[in-house]
Amino acid sequence: MAETASHPVLITDFDGTLYRGDAPIRHYAEQAARPLASAARAELLGGVEEFLEIGAKAAGGALAGAIDGWEAVAVLGRRAGLATEELNRAFAATRELMLDAVRCPLEVPAGYAELITELRASGVRVVLATNSPAAGLQALLDRLELPPLLDAVVSGTGKPEGLRRLLHEERAGAEAGRLCVIGDHWRNDIEPGREIGAHSAYIDRFGRADGPADAIAPTVEGLLDSIRTWAASRAPIERN
Repeated sequence: MAETASHPVLITDFDGTLYRGDAPIRHYAEQAARPLASAARAELLGGVEEFLEIGAKAAGGALAGAIDGWEAVAVLGRRAGLATEELNRAFAATRELMLDAVRCPLEVPAGYAELITELRASGVRVVLATNSPAAGLQALLDRLELPPLLDAVVSGTGKPEGLRRLLHEERAGAEAGRLCVIGDHWRNDIEPGREIGAHSAYIDRFGRADGPADAIAPTVEGLLDSIRTWAASRAPIERN
């Protein structure tokens, strides 16, 4: 009797990939900057705005190593003397705000949502892997109407090492080409997949070119055809 096995698996990042919008970054910066003196507060907020406009490499200086807006706030916050606990409180307050659709507009890219629906109908397993903690995550997913798009949610992944472990689990003896990773942070989201030969789709918003991928584009829309082609070539196989 034939047994269907080795379904393709798409592992998607969350922030900046499955949804996008800079309102949370700005709120995180505002919350982090609250304890600071006016000059330091203005420097942090101005630095974050510069990052969101032109990216870390163009901004240079202290921001040169920041990969995304979340990291930009943390880098500038630590430079201003904020402790990890203060940044964590600012992050938690931001996640709470993100539940409010009026105060914090966010966008789930329609084309990506439609593609995921299409892929799942063809037998692709879709896993959300995020470094965000579990607390409050389900409510945010519900607000964005994402649960119907996902087969599994892995919170507190601990990328990149946690993604390496997850890829090993999802591979389950099948060829690595049956896995696809997508995200906007090359070291966290893409490199672990590249190491084992998974298909990779890299959202490089600011043209950082941090590393190679099978497909690279500034927005997720530029990656959809590559993912669709990968899925079509990886239809579930049958074992006797």
